[in-house]
Amino acid sequence: MKKVILLFSLCFFLSSILYAASKDPVAVLFQVKGKVEYTKNGRKWKKIRHSKFLFAGYQIRSGNNSSARITIQESGKNLQLGASAHFDVVANGLQPRKGKLTVRDSSSKLATGLMKRFTKSQTYTTVRRSLENKAGVRINTVRKVSLTDAYPYLAWENPGSKYNFELKIGQQTQQISSTSDLIVRARISPFKGTKNYHINVLENGKVVASLQPYKSRGEMKNHSLTWLGDAQKADLEGKIDDIRETYGAKSFMLGSLFEKQDMWVAAMDQYQAYLNDNPDDIEMTPYLFRVYKRLKLNKQYKEGLINWQKAMKE
Repeated sequence: MKKVILLFSLCFFLSSILYAASKDPVAVLFQVKGKVEYTKNGRKWKKIRHSKFLFAGYQIRSGNNSSARITIQESGKNLQLGASAHFDVVANGLQPRKGKLTVRDSSSKLATGLMKRFTKSQTYTTVRRSLENKAGVRINTVRKVSLTDAYPYLAWENPGSKYNFELKIGQQTQQISSTSDLIVRARISPFKGTKNYHINVLENGKVVASLQPYKSRGEMKNHSLTWLGDAQKADLEGKIDDIRETYGAKSFMLGSLFEKQDMWVAAMDQYQAYLNDNPDDIEMTPYLFRVYKRLKLNKQYKEGLINWQKAMKE
């Protein structure tokens, strides 16, 4: 009888997990000149105008007097696609049908590092049903986040449109009005260094929930904000300029840079803007889910996952 109960429990546990088919990009194609196209199914070809992530099963081809650059995710190699070429995208790179790829200098350490962050997308497309419903008002948000004058926002999941919020940063208190949006966004005024922050949820002027310290390596810690100093800001701006110059002004790669800098709200905004402008790059959506998870935006994550699963089946 115990074995039957154990087997039933195991089946219930497995059935409580939703999986969505996802895979990681093999390469990114950019700096397109002339006519360069790709296809996902071998039938419908689409022109590439900006940067484009390539997945196993894709094909790419170039017209006369056309070219593009390609960075391979696994190796970081930088390749030049010449004119009148046709390649299959496979798991570890590209296989030729026609034409050649010329090996260029390796990508910069920055580009190689950002590309290598686009892995394990399956991890970000899993939801445990048992964690979906929680009683009572709760609030949780990102543990650490960095801000600048250009990217000054903190965000957290909205527990309901009837609630206001009290945000405390160091000794300063900021009142945040209620909203019907799934996400509450607070613009933070500049400060120096790193400060702890705390959020109270208010209903009719009374505190009904508070942001609690989190446990890390056996210690209880407070959530914190860091305002980047002048040197850090200059370094970041230089990296942003490099990415925009190489991969385009609205590159998905820029979101990866923001993640690396613990600028989670900036990363979310960058990924959302890119995916809205490039709906055909739907395979990259799981990396937005990764940011939702870090920001503790469970409602946004689950709603986005359901829509993504439907779109992937179409």
